[in-house]
Amino acid sequence: MHTTEVKLKWGKNMPGANYKSVSINDELIERIKQLIDQLGTYHSVAEFVSEAVRLRIELLEKQQKTTEK
Repeated sequence: MHTTEVKLKWGKNMPGANYKSVSINDELIERIKQLIDQLGTYHSVAEFVSEAVRLRIELLEKQQKTTEK
């Protein structure tokens, strides 16, 4: 997975936030776009991916806490 910092034209990081970009294969992007069109819940691929990643992290952290007990 390739990440890069999002920079404005003059080369500084976006103010107030640290963002990274991630490469995702075209097939997954198309599937996400189809879901966005069908559901109408998300406004962008980025919004969908951010929520999907957040939910996955929460699940893994919950599972990790359960196995540590």
